[in-house]
Amino acid sequence: MTIAVVFPGQGSQNKEMADSFSEVSSFNEVVDQGSEILKYDVREAIKNEKKINDTIYTQPLMLTISYAMWDTLIKKTSMKACIGAGHSLGEYTALVANNTLSFSDALMLVKKRAEFMSSAMVDVDGAMAAVIGLDGNKVGDICKEASKGGAIVEAVNFNCPGQTVIAGHTVAVEDITPVLKTSGAKIVKKLPVSLAAHTSLLKSVSNDIRDELGGINFNLDNSFDVIHNYDLSVSKNVERFIDCLSMQVCSPVRWIETMQTFKSNDISDVIEVGPGNVLQGLVKRFDKTLRVHSFSNIEDINSIKQVL
Repeated sequence: MTIAVVFPGQGSQNKEMADSFSEVSSFNEVVDQGSEILKYDVREAIKNEKKINDTIYTQPLMLTISYAMWDTLIKKTSMKACIGAGHSLGEYTALVANNTLSFSDALMLVKKRAEFMSSAMVDVDGAMAAVIGLDGNKVGDICKEASKGGAIVEAVNFNCPGQTVIAGHTVAVEDITPVLKTSGAKIVKKLPVSLAAHTSLLKSVSNDIRDELGGINFNLDNSFDVIHNYDLSVSKNVERFIDCLSMQVCSPVRWIETMQTFKSNDISDVIEVGPGNVLQGLVKRFDKTLRVHSFSNIEDINSIKQVL
């Protein structure tokens, strides 16, 4: 058995995501540490509808809970990952899980990342939308053509065959919707976010993150490789980590190609660790021969043990 581990990003958060772990000491230790680093009560923020869906809170909350789940999983099972990846924000969790980044450094980085992203969008009317039923390359070509007029819309998440997320100026996202449908898209669904994540509109954020990364300690003796969203590479030196993490915020998430990399590495099982099961669904739609498992609830521990 060869195992890949994946970590979800923003959008998978929910108010119940920590509930089943309330009596698990290893989980609670990480959450307590997160609260101390962030200087607010993580558990209270999760239960606050406004906070949990505000990117300033969502990003550090997702990292804290996903890593707490990972810490619990490796302490309660014999799981050894061969390779890993995270979807957008989840890449930071993956780099804590494989010991490249310390939890405290990653949490402060993600907190800053969220603040930078939010600030960059203050004077920008941004939007994102999911495009279903149209080839991702076709979506990308249509976006490039539509962006020639000044307003920007870009393909930003290549999630699975037939599912691509676009983002940019709201007017551009709205204008391109009928064009995408005429071209064969079955559904174009606007998402409940105002951030134009992973677009060139966040280029300034990339520079801000690069500055923050310059003061971070990277452990190159990590426990498994993590595939970068930005270019599908696996970093082996500090400069590459800085390049890939800084560019990630204004570049597409190449999730289909990440799954293809898993296949080329003869991965047999993929375990999603973190709230929800979005990535589990994406992996299944990519290739049904990959066995997929989810660890988002303490009750999942028994099924994971059986797999191992």
